[in-house]
Formats: sequence, C-alpha cells, structure tokens
Amino acid sequence: MDKANSGTALLSLDAVVIDSETTGLDPRKARVIELAGVRLSAGKLVSADPFRQLLRPAGQSIPVETTRIHGIDDAMVAEAPLFADIWPGFSAFMGQAVVIGHTVGFDLAMLKRECDLAGLPWTRPRTLDTRLLAQIAAPELAGYTLEKLAAWLGVDVAERHSGLGDAATTARVFLALVPKLRDRGIRTVAEAER
Repeated sequence: MDKANSGTALLSLDAVVIDSETTGLDPRKARVIELAGVRLSAGKLVSADPFRQLLRPAGQSIPVETTRIHGIDDAMVAEAPLFADIWPGFSAFMGQAVVIGHTVGFDLAMLKRECDLAGLPWTRPRTLDTRLLAQIAAPELAGYTLEKLAAWLGVDVAERHSGLGDAATTARVFLALVPKLRDRGIRTVAEAER
C-alpha cells in the first residue's frame, strides 16, 4: 500500500503531514478552502516544496465566524481553483506515503467528501494521528489540542489555523513525540497504528 512497511521505524519515517481549513466543522456539510502538506524524509521535516492551495468552495460562502478563525474569506478564494482541479496534484504529493495529521480523521473525511462531490476516486491512505499518539505517550495531559501538545513538547507554533502553518506544526509535534513513544515501547509504524 505504501513505501513504509509496518516495520519502518518512526524515527526514520518518510511521510506527508497534512492539514485542511474548511467552511465549518461538519464534514457532511463543510467544504475545503485550504489544503496543505509538508514532507518528512528519513524522520526530518523537509522545508522545501510544501503544498499549499486555497480553494473555492463551489456553491458555498465562507461563514464570518469561520473566517474569524482562519482568516480566509470569500474574496480570498473568489479566483481560487476548485477541489477537482487540484486533487490530482495533491494526490500525487501524498503519493503512497503514510499520512500524518492532528485529528487526521476530520481531514480525511473532508477529502473523501470533496472527492465524492467531484466524482473522483477516493482511497483512504495509511495514517497516524498526532492527537491519538500523544494520548498514548502522555495519558496524563490535561488536553490534546495542537497548542497544548506544542507547549508540552517545546514546539514553536507559527501561522496557527492556516493549513501550511498547522501542517508544519503537526510535523514538528510528531517528531518531538517519537522519543516519548519509544519510551512507551512504540518504535515502528505498525506499533503506532495499533
């Protein structure tokens, strides 16, 4: 299914870390308005060639309360491409890599919905969720938001609530989690998936 077999060490993982910004929090109704990703290569964040694209949510305007969170409004996406136009490029960017995200299930639900709406094929990638991994690594934490994990792990947060900023922060959180997971006996992709 992907280049990483189950025995691949988290410490040297090649992966893609994704994040999306949307018109709302209900994946049955919301639309993706920003899609972003960064790469991990041999367990290191690759700063070159990230993926970032604003998207026009056909037939839907961006609610003001949502704009207050991520700063993306209708004017910013008026000339942006539709999801169907960028999906081939984003799908190629992800390739067969393990996909990492913070509460990645939401992002996957949004990608599946957009593919369904556009009549595009969808295959769920192999994934790791930093929120779930943090709950295993530190079950005593008071919360598992991206901000709380970043603070706990000493990771700088930049451009919060932007797709690219959150993808990069999630990548750094994942890398900082790896030693904590090792302390819990979780060293490989398969062990993390369990």
